[in-house]
Amino acid sequence: MAEQPIKRDEIIGALTLVILFLSVMAGREAGNFYASYEEMKSLKVLFRVEEEELSRYLRGVLDGGSPDLPVGITITLPAVEDGAQLVTRVPDYARRWLVSVTLSPVVVRQPSVSDVELELLVEGETLVSETLSFPKQKVPYLGLVKRDIDLRIEDVARLRTLIEAASDTYGGEVEVQIRGRARAHLWFLETWLPFTTTRYPLVDAPFIVYEDSTWRSLDDSEVTEMQVGQVAVASVRLRNPTRFHSMRENVTCVFLRDGAPVATVTKETPLTAGGSGVYVFHLPLEEAGEYSYELSLRDRVIFSVEDSPRLRVK
Repeated sequence: MAEQPIKRDEIIGALTLVILFLSVMAGREAGNFYASYEEMKSLKVLFRVEEEELSRYLRGVLDGGSPDLPVGITITLPAVEDGAQLVTRVPDYARRWLVSVTLSPVVVRQPSVSDVELELLVEGETLVSETLSFPKQKVPYLGLVKRDIDLRIEDVARLRTLIEAASDTYGGEVEVQIRGRARAHLWFLETWLPFTTTRYPLVDAPFIVYEDSTWRSLDDSEVTEMQVGQVAVASVRLRNPTRFHSMRENVTCVFLRDGAPVATVTKETPLTAGGSGVYVFHLPLEEAGEYSYELSLRDRVIFSVEDSPRLRVK
């Protein structure tokens, strides 16, 4: 029996099936790679360094304590709220599997992380720069990869100088920044995941700074003379020198006539970080004489009577 010649349509059909099969397989592998890449992009680096811990560390350095700073970073895939609290949700790879229209599910490879580069800056000046080697470790979908690191500061004298200068300038506040990169691996690729965090710990109780003041009348005119029976106003401008912490303080104004106290007025002075405000202290003028004032905050004089402008009352 003679063999039947292969028809042209059958050859085209077979080639079409082969091309479709190869396209599906190539598309599946591309999908696998893209899905894994998306997982690597969602990696998050968190810090386990709290502002209170940094405050204790900086105060300890000023008191002669150890200059070594232990920090921890956490690398994770799930979404994370502030405070490093994990949020339970359906992972992205599971959603992709559910909506997949291919015959085989999308296979997502877990990214891995290894080395960490870390840099510590105080008031913008680099004090530590290290590269730390860690073994490659896969990042679990609902878990964490933790890295505990001790930063060793060699120039302790410089650190103390920076802390003291920043505290004097910014009302007890010091800027500490930790930044770096974590090495991430996926298949034959690798990349660096940058991270940074900035804290403003306090090494001293924050304080308001006096800027200027003057005598004014009730119509907001600057005055040097007034009459008995009128009301004088000590108009005071105060500033919050911190960059992060808001303050709400009670400032006391002591009025003096011919050097003797005649009245005391206390006013609450809320100020946002880096902000300033004008606060007024009223004084009814009941007797003639030369008036002045003194400002204090938490039993500390912030503007002395010797520097006060004088108001003559007739």
